[in-house]
Amino acid sequence: MKVLKYIVNEEKKPIIFSTDIIHSEILTKGLSAGFLILKYDLIYNKFIVTCYGESSSLKIKKGENDESLIEDFLNNQYVNL
Repeated sequence: MKVLKYIVNEEKKPIIFSTDIIHSEILTKGLSAGFLILKYDLIYNKFIVTCYGESSSLKIKKGENDESLIEDFLNNQYVNL
């Protein structure tokens, strides 16, 4: 399990980064942003994401579909390569 920050940019692509970095240092605006808990399920061979919170520096919150959007991105990019 790993806790990270994320921003979903205007192209609906997630940008994932360390909690040591402020959201606004990565982008100046986005569709949604917050924190995520990243797990990898060895049985199903896929990433599982839980999103929460908001970005105080960007003044935007977690989006309704952020978890599925980030899971789809990670599982399509990094699983079964």
